[in-house]
Amino acid sequence: MHDARDELQVSIIIPTFNRAPFLQSTVAQFQSQSFGDYEIWIIDQSDGEDAASNKRYFAETSDPRINYMHLNEKGLSNARNEGLARARGKLVIFVDDDVILLSSDFIDAHLHIYDDPNIGCAVGRHVERTLRMNAKNTACRVSWTGRTIFNLFGTQRVHVGSCKGSNMSVRMEAIRQVGGFDRHIKFLEESDFAARIRAAGWQLVFEPSAEVVHLSAPAGGVREKSRLQWEIVRFECTAYYVLRNRGLLGIPPFVTVFFLIAISQSLRLLSLRTIPILCAAMFRGFSKARTAPDHSIPNVFSREALEEDGLHEFNAPVLL
Repeated sequence: MHDARDELQVSIIIPTFNRAPFLQSTVAQFQSQSFGDYEIWIIDQSDGEDAASNKRYFAETSDPRINYMHLNEKGLSNARNEGLARARGKLVIFVDDDVILLSSDFIDAHLHIYDDPNIGCAVGRHVERTLRMNAKNTACRVSWTGRTIFNLFGTQRVHVGSCKGSNMSVRMEAIRQVGGFDRHIKFLEESDFAARIRAAGWQLVFEPSAEVVHLSAPAGGVREKSRLQWEIVRFECTAYYVLRNRGLLGIPPFVTVFFLIAISQSLRLLSLRTIPILCAAMFRGFSKARTAPDHSIPNVFSREALEEDGLHEFNAPVLL
């Protein structure tokens, strides 16, 4: 991360994968915001034509606040950490590449949250196009059984237990305390990150005025090839999260409920092999949780290292 003397008010980090039209629309919306003292870091992991389209689009932009970087290595946590390594803002806002900002004061809404010095992290309001919420009242947390509980459609600011990276902000001071996102997991990485912020003594809140429509575009983004592959990821990452953040006390309720989920999935997929496959994924997660986490924020690479490692980075409009 940059020296504090170079800080801006806000850094916006947008990881993207194979969603060029959505990404470019999202970035254009930020250019119409009423608050202008910000930088944007686009961390692109796209392939083929999507990557080429993004490179052309951002090389041709005349907005010096927009910074583009192509990263060959895939992984949402890694992409966010690469953005954090370059961010100069006192506040960092994360959004997905497929959101619609519902106000020209979206950045201001996130900034005003931090008038309260006790708040370290916040999640904004989500109007979900496809995802189904599973709580009656406003909520964002991981239950003791390992299930993700969320309803981010409320209209009042409330304290929450976790955050969602499609519309979330974090105080840079808190990031310097706890590090970045854990690369060991592809799911619940925001929850693990938020748990460490809470453990460091900061409060987490839901803020309804920082509002987006979350499209959850069917192409690109974080996708698994099949329902079983997704469940394998969910079982492994949830086991990792539970042992890492709840300790041994968290294992019995999690294992009980997720074993029942494994049985349910085996019936749904019409394959008894599903049960041992998902149980093996749980134990891989427990095993991985006993190793050191991987949430360090890298040092900014030199231009030579960027080229050697397959990274292509530029500040619009000049290609380095």
